Amino acid sequence: MRPEQERLVEVVDAILRYLHSHPHAADTVEGIAKWWLPPEKCADARIVAAALARLEAQGLVRRRANADRHILYSR
Repeated sequence: MRPEQERLVEVVDAILRYLHSHPHAADTVEGIAKWWLPPEKCADARIVAAALARLEAQGLVRRRANADRHILYSR
């Protein structure tokens, strides 16, 4: 597996672990990158967005716009 693919899998797993521990959590790509990932799994917004797209395609996260039109991701 290529390094960027390995990194993507790590971020997907970290997001799933966070959602398991915090089932009502919802945040933006930037918030997820900053707050949901452990320091050793820190990732830029591009990788987090790719991980969220994969999880959304699998039906594991939901994407929605809040009242301010920010895109939030949640379980």
